[in-house]
Amino acid sequence: MKQRYFKRQLNQNGDIGYLIDKGYSVEFAELLSARGVSSENYDEFFGNSTCFHSPLEMTNMTEAVETISYVIESGGSILIYGDYDADGLTASSLLSLFFTDNGIENNVIIPTRDEGYGLHADKVIRAFKRNYYDLVITVDCGISNAEDVAQIESELGVEVIVTDHHELPDTLPDCICVNPKLGYPFPYLSGAGVAWKLVEALAGREVAAKYSCLAAIGTIGDIMPMQDENRSLIKLGLDNYNHKSLIKLAELSRCSSKITCSDIAMKITPKLNAAGRIDSPVAALELLLQRDKADTKLCEKLLALNDLRKKTLDEIVAESDLICNNELIYRERMVFLYSEKWAHGLLGIVAAKYKEKYNLPAVILTRDGDNYVGSARGIDTLDLFEIFSECKDCLVKFGGHKASVGFTVEKSRLQELRNNLAKVLGTFDKTCFEKKYYYDIELSGECKATDIIALSEHLEPMLPQDKIICRVRDSVSFANAFGKDNSHLSVMLSCGLELKGFFKFGKYAPFIRNGANVDLLCSLEIDSYSQKLCGIIEDFTLCNSVCFDGFYKLNLLKNFTTEERKFVSEEDVGQIIQKDSTILIFDDFDMYLEYAQKYDLSYYYVDVFFDNSVSSQTVAISPLTDYNFDKYNNIVYFTDGNVNRCFSESTIYVKAKRDETQLYALELSREICLKSYLALKNKSKFDSVKNVYDKYLLGKVSYEQYIVSLRVFQELGLIKLSGEYDVSFDTSQKQDLSNSSIYRCFVKQ
Repeated sequence: MKQRYFKRQLNQNGDIGYLIDKGYSVEFAELLSARGVSSENYDEFFGNSTCFHSPLEMTNMTEAVETISYVIESGGSILIYGDYDADGLTASSLLSLFFTDNGIENNVIIPTRDEGYGLHADKVIRAFKRNYYDLVITVDCGISNAEDVAQIESELGVEVIVTDHHELPDTLPDCICVNPKLGYPFPYLSGAGVAWKLVEALAGREVAAKYSCLAAIGTIGDIMPMQDENRSLIKLGLDNYNHKSLIKLAELSRCSSKITCSDIAMKITPKLNAAGRIDSPVAALELLLQRDKADTKLCEKLLALNDLRKKTLDEIVAESDLICNNELIYRERMVFLYSEKWAHGLLGIVAAKYKEKYNLPAVILTRDGDNYVGSARGIDTLDLFEIFSECKDCLVKFGGHKASVGFTVEKSRLQELRNNLAKVLGTFDKTCFEKKYYYDIELSGECKATDIIALSEHLEPMLPQDKIICRVRDSVSFANAFGKDNSHLSVMLSCGLELKGFFKFGKYAPFIRNGANVDLLCSLEIDSYSQKLCGIIEDFTLCNSVCFDGFYKLNLLKNFTTEERKFVSEEDVGQIIQKDSTILIFDDFDMYLEYAQKYDLSYYYVDVFFDNSVSSQTVAISPLTDYNFDKYNNIVYFTDGNVNRCFSESTIYVKAKRDETQLYALELSREICLKSYLALKNKSKFDSVKNVYDKYLLGKVSYEQYIVSLRVFQELGLIKLSGEYDVSFDTSQKQDLSNSSIYRCFVKQ
């Protein structure tokens, strides 16, 4: 059986012995080592030591400082050109506040999402018509805009300094370019981090510390790795969180009294981003420039824009769900969706949602005049920037990182781009698209949850995506669904740990309520209301359990057909099993185990009930009716041949040889059907179909007999079922039960 969960590997340069000598258990020492903690950087993680490199080590920083200093000494003015996301906005405001504090005339311009990412020469030229500037500095953009830089310098006769952190294009702008990827001990700074290093180079670290909270927000907002200088910068920023409007925004966003990385990532940056996504980024910029005054109105405006962003996002996702073609998505190995009217600013969030849903690169576009603008999100195993680089000939422009790309394509070349991307993605091995879930530590009797909570606090500052992930293998003592549409899950494990799973885990409740074995990943936290320790489910896997036997049988009886099928031999199916993109379906786990002894199924991933597979070769045990089979070229169903489920026209049926036939055994009679029919006639308005059984038939007929009786009545047209509550009867004509093929299948002759 293919694995789903993998423990993070130790850092090859780690020093387990050193960490054990520091008093950590072997498990915790391994966890810290996997996160890059060693004897060399231990004090940077847990002590007062910091890791700041000299800003002058960054390529071209000395030239940038000399140019800016000359403008300052000459009493000149500076135009700052930023980007519309949290990183670009904090970088812009950071530089602007520094210049303003030092009496240097400056202004900031930010493109809107509709205008598009990157440096736009025409926007700078328009700004110069209102006021002349002696220098243009870009932040968080410009490295991919060589032509725009050349146009600005030639038409305006002004020098441009590009400060950026994005991937380097083939052709750099012909100006001073400051980018850690051009040369610096730590190449993973954010745009705001690069702007902060520029201030440090101009005025020293003590002065730069005053602006560090803005650099920290940009670093967190752009999801930069919490390593090396980024870690030190975020620590410094949290210690110098001295921005009055940001403090007010945190208060209105219900952040903790002491601002944390998670507060910034989950509650602050979404509001800053919302302005540019839904309206104009100016509102967020104005708030960031209000350092010495708490502007409540601007804070409330950002909160309102964020609420509107959520509503609009839900509408776009609902619309895009309708046009998703699963078969095409899995064939092209990407989600590629476009519209004439989707909001530019939400494309990236939509792409991120579909990337998570399918574990495939997601490309989302919207119309922009004669072009389409798009945002793409990639999976961990692929370099999205490199993939788009191979398709650059059909793009107007593009830029970004390994995991995220923004681009523009002409309308006439949209299909060409799609074909080229699919062609490039088709060259990768299938294992690149098989998602692996990683955990840090396994909860056991020796490793207690309270100890992990303490270690988490010890590791702060820590980004949400860096939280400690625990693996738990245990049985369930109680489970319940809650929330809207019962989409959330509450679980109590036998070990006493309480778990909560949000938005998609409620579906498991009916199957595990009476006890089941589970294998899951969770993070741990102290509930802000109850102050109790609880686990937050990250991923959930059902293991075969005795309590599932009834569900296996019910799933079969609710969905079987009596139509005859053509079967292939077990010899023929052996060749199909070896093929990629194949799913094998079994009605219960015992049948799967029988065939796992006949064939090598060790490279198959096993799903129970739900579509959870991380592999292109999957075993589905008693799959539910909404299971997604579209991603498989071969669907093979092993059945006893008398009672079969119907999956698709292309399904290959294999007549299974079973020693145990209890799954298919059911005795039906006229008396059982009559009891079921009369009970249903007694149904009140508020009784569900299940309640009818519990109320009138419990102990008289089995639930399986009741379910099959209902199917007989439906086949004969005696009743119509609409959901769990609505039942209508047709008493206009009498029917003989023997006219039902379902009845004949189970009644003793």
